[in-house]
Amino acid sequence: MENSRRNFLKIFGSGVAAAAANPVMSSVSKITKPSKTLRVGLLQPQSNICPQYPYSFVNGFRLGIDQNKAIKKQHVEIVNEPNGYGTPFISKQNAQKLLYENNVDLVVGLLGSEVAGQFDDMFAKKKVPFIVCNAGENYATRPMRDNPYLYFNTLNLLQNNYSSGEYAVNKYGKKGFVITSLYDSGYDALYAFQKGVENAKGTLKEIFVIKATDKDFSSHAISTIEELKPDFVYALLSGDQARDFIIQFKNQSTGSTPLITTPFVTDQPFLPSLGSYAESLVATTPWDRKLNNSENKKFCKNYKETYRSEPDHFAALGYETGLMVYTALANCNGLVDGENLRKELSRVKMKSPRGNFSVNMETGWTETPAYRIEVGGNLFTSLPEPNLIEEIALIEHNNREFDSLDNDHRSGWLNPYLFI
Repeated sequence: MENSRRNFLKIFGSGVAAAAANPVMSSVSKITKPSKTLRVGLLQPQSNICPQYPYSFVNGFRLGIDQNKAIKKQHVEIVNEPNGYGTPFISKQNAQKLLYENNVDLVVGLLGSEVAGQFDDMFAKKKVPFIVCNAGENYATRPMRDNPYLYFNTLNLLQNNYSSGEYAVNKYGKKGFVITSLYDSGYDALYAFQKGVENAKGTLKEIFVIKATDKDFSSHAISTIEELKPDFVYALLSGDQARDFIIQFKNQSTGSTPLITTPFVTDQPFLPSLGSYAESLVATTPWDRKLNNSENKKFCKNYKETYRSEPDHFAALGYETGLMVYTALANCNGLVDGENLRKELSRVKMKSPRGNFSVNMETGWTETPAYRIEVGGNLFTSLPEPNLIEEIALIEHNNREFDSLDNDHRSGWLNPYLFI
């Protein structure tokens, strides 16, 4: 494709050789006095199911971009724009407002990838980079990957699910069972788990989708599990449905069957609602407070001191995105414009709370490690907590395993996952 991201980057001299010359940062660079204040537009959604996440993302972002007091020194200005549930119409209106009324130099949006894909051309026309952040629940199709002004920094749920599917088969056996809801199943993450299972030569005996009218779905699902006797169960659920199923599952005879779930069920804000029922839950997670690296320790300490609360997954995502923007700005050597920012964002390599962090120059997708966790009890408190098992390398977002997703056929769920 003549105007592909790869060709575009070569034209402007930010190819692979330049990226290779930019080593992983051991510390955060200081900004050379910029030619102007960097104005960053921030599209902020709302969530009823996880009301803490919009605020923790913004808090994390502000903390990440404010390295060396960049905001106080007026190197950076954040323009917040509330964005409701992130519907296409509202999101496009708000993006236009940021671009043409507020004249921002860069936009960060906690937004569904499909929504961003419906108006991403306006960023290329205005030559303003756009960093899309979300749980990573959906695949980014080729037109989005080829847009040189579009970047994705996510929690990699799609790839994490693929890894969980492979792990489940290799660890527990070849027969799996999935319980999910109409909402949770409306994203590509379910497909990714199934592909991971199949790649490991396993099969899913059933994908049990909860009916909207089924008030006793846990009992019905557990009865089916007892009949099929799978080697493992994957619960792709969120909120009250996740809690109700896990508690009832653990109270039944099937409760000894290995239970895998998403990192948002094992995130610290949700675990207290499960209590001891959370023990032995397994997940593939992008981040955890216990990660033993200097950037994560610094982040957790500063977040707690600044906001008087513990960080969660979206706080870590926001911080990392802010750090990504600050790093690109520092490498612009004072020349703040969309083209320089785009060029420097494309070759960011740094240390983040997740570990080594880099941008795939062909797709605009950020690349980080992931971690396997199992929830266990705490010797000093009555609350369960995740325990790290291992660090893992994720399958690339544009791997051929996901080729069948490279089309415009999607469910009606356009909001970012967990933001409803």
